Amino acid sequence: MSIITTTNINLYYGDKQAIKDINMDIEKNEITALIGPSGCGKSTFLRILNRMNDTITNCKITGEVIFDNINIYDSKIDPMLIRKKIGMVFQKPNPFPLSIYDNIAYAPKYHGKKKGELDEIVENSLMAAALWDEVKDRLNKSALSLSGGQQQRLCIARTIALNPEVILMDEATSALDPISTYKIEDLLNELKKTYTVVIVTHNMQQASRIADKTAFFLYGDLIEYDLTSNIFTNPKNKETADYVSGYFG
Repeated sequence: MSIITTTNINLYYGDKQAIKDINMDIEKNEITALIGPSGCGKSTFLRILNRMNDTITNCKITGEVIFDNINIYDSKIDPMLIRKKIGMVFQKPNPFPLSIYDNIAYAPKYHGKKKGELDEIVENSLMAAALWDEVKDRLNKSALSLSGGQQQRLCIARTIALNPEVILMDEATSALDPISTYKIEDLLNELKKTYTVVIVTHNMQQASRIADKTAFFLYGDLIEYDLTSNIFTNPKNKETADYVSGYFG
């Protein structure tokens, strides 16, 4: 069952076309990996899915992104409501310079949640991000005191706190050590039971380990999109085969 469908999506920076006529169905409760060489458009496409490109000057997007039976690019749609339901975790951990508790509670508090509700949201979000046992006795300590891997799991918990349906992750483990990376990967396999996850990764082994489906981008085109096992063992396109085999990129 598709949770997001993109139809004829194009993106331009001024006169330069960066994304070319992308049609994709992203399935609910799956991990979808976007792979391809640097500059191929995968991160740009990821940001299209929750309107993160809206703030870029001279950026124009055509086509449709259907989520919850609406086109999120309809002019009547508030981008902030979309980003609440389709959250984003970035490449480098970016905790707020606040306590661990306040990092998680910040957005729900803004949306009107009160103390008792906030306590529950903080605990549930940290548990979902597999971080609660490590921080439950120091919730009032600065989030900046956490390790890099813990900070990234905190950022995932912060996203979960708004009860999204989809979590987007842009190279979210590339700045982490291997042990922290494996913890995040294990976490993602748990999270997909509740959420839909879309990741951008340069790590072919990571995509092959955790993704249900994989999309290969090249020069703004979606070259191939299939089950991950097919992409890595039986790709239909020579460019895909060359990339996953390490011949370029």
